[in-house]
Amino acid sequence: MNIHKLPWKKNVLRRLIFSFICILLPLFVLSMIIYNWGVHTLKQEISRSMSSQVSQYFGNLEQEFRRIQLLQYDCLTDDNLNALGSIPESMNNIERMESILRLQQRLNAIRNSSTYIVDVYAYIPSIQKKVSALTVGSLNLDEFNELKDVQNQPGSQLRDHSGGLTLSAAYPTTSPGSSRKPIFMLTVEFSKPKLQENLMKMANSPEEQLLLSNPEYTIATGREISSDPVIPAFLSDHRDMNSTRTVDFQDTRYLAVYSYSPFFDAVLSKYVPVSGVFEPLEKFKSWFVMLAAVSVLIIVLYSLYAYKYIHKPLFKLVKAFRKVEHEDFSVRIAHDVDDEFRYIYARFNSMLENVESLVDQVYKQQILTHRAELKQLQSQINPHFLYNSFFILNTLARLGDNENLEQFTNQLGVYFQFITRSHTEEVTLADEVKHAKVYTEIQTTRFYGRNVTEFGELPEKAGGLMVPRLILQPVIENAFNHGLEQRPEGGILKVHFQHTADEMLLMVEDNGSELSGERLEAMNRSLTGKDVETTGLLNIHLRLRLKYGEGSGLLLERSGLGGLKATIRIADTGKEP
Repeated sequence: MNIHKLPWKKNVLRRLIFSFICILLPLFVLSMIIYNWGVHTLKQEISRSMSSQVSQYFGNLEQEFRRIQLLQYDCLTDDNLNALGSIPESMNNIERMESILRLQQRLNAIRNSSTYIVDVYAYIPSIQKKVSALTVGSLNLDEFNELKDVQNQPGSQLRDHSGGLTLSAAYPTTSPGSSRKPIFMLTVEFSKPKLQENLMKMANSPEEQLLLSNPEYTIATGREISSDPVIPAFLSDHRDMNSTRTVDFQDTRYLAVYSYSPFFDAVLSKYVPVSGVFEPLEKFKSWFVMLAAVSVLIIVLYSLYAYKYIHKPLFKLVKAFRKVEHEDFSVRIAHDVDDEFRYIYARFNSMLENVESLVDQVYKQQILTHRAELKQLQSQINPHFLYNSFFILNTLARLGDNENLEQFTNQLGVYFQFITRSHTEEVTLADEVKHAKVYTEIQTTRFYGRNVTEFGELPEKAGGLMVPRLILQPVIENAFNHGLEQRPEGGILKVHFQHTADEMLLMVEDNGSELSGERLEAMNRSLTGKDVETTGLLNIHLRLRLKYGEGSGLLLERSGLGGLKATIRIADTGKEP
């Protein structure tokens, strides 16, 4: 088949659109058939099931609280409670304490009868005590009167008091507005968190929410739904004890079921996302099997098609880019089909050719430039260093220190002999270290009494390694000029070496001025050729990378002595360069 006669095969976007339509169209048609057939029946089934579940749960909760209320009423006839409330004066202190202990046992039995109960309290004004299942304390008359007034108010028998739910009973029973005060009162305190925990057990999934609402309190199982504007209507009109409807919260539609309880004077509501209601489609299993089979077939065909015409070309391009990231500019890619990828591949190959040419030109030009700079630096003796050397010679001559004068002149001779020798670009590491050590001794004489130098021994096996000239002495010179020159005393310079099978490290440390993180970052950035501040250090870094590869070079970091630590790394020292 001639591919040029099928223009949609030459355009990736058209292929994607065509494939997308092929996937969605059958799914859409089958989904519409299944939805129109099953949604009405499913809503009725789910609504009846949810309504039955909520009503049964609320009924069981009411039975549990009525059972606790019966235990409370039965405790009102307790002999110990009646004796403490009616005739406390007829008992001595020991008898009164025994009665309180027996009363606590009775209260504790009520407390342990249900996980909802936090504590059970007996308020006894005659002995000015508040006795609970766990403690005995003084009676707070304000709290006692508040509970008495709340207990006489119409509405729910379960009241919200001081952050908890209470169920109170007084003896004898008083009517609202009556001046007669009760002899004692029993109050059961319930835990809201326990009620909330029990409500959460009704949720079949994290998306389902439950809400127990009363005019005085609200207990919710989630943050999404903390109130419902429909509930006040159920609390004011009790004719409709159970109801189901659809409500919206935070851009989510829920199927809501409501159940009212006169005992609690509260509404228990359950909310299930409409999107999750349609899961039990057992009666539509055959349709779903057909839908799944067709969907799988379409997805497989689409996946194979996308893999061949989209994924493989893109993956080939990604692999080529990864090779370029590792500086492999020789990679080339080709594409057989005449589409956008062939054009992209051609442009990619052309771009690599241009980049490879430009990198080669720029890099070689940079190396040649820095080599010329090195030649110039070698041919020009630092006047400042020369002046200081003459000054030291003059001082030693005036003092008549012939021994040090002879030693110093020999050191200068060795130094200038190495500096002016330009017939070779490379020397042995032993010669390079010897030159750096002579320079260090000259500077130590110059800064006599101000600095302490510690020059380590070069490992014997590394002495014959051929290295570029002047890679160590400029680093030491940088330490003196920028780190130690401003210190009047206490300067420290350490030069030490570390040789392994894979690398050779030459480390120069000083305790000069402390460097900030920004300053260190700027100095290391200068070694990349950007924001160049120190031509000598950059030259060393580039020459090491040119000779030994990417793993070699110069690294600047904060020294443990407080100043700068410069590390010269020569990689693969066991191999021939």
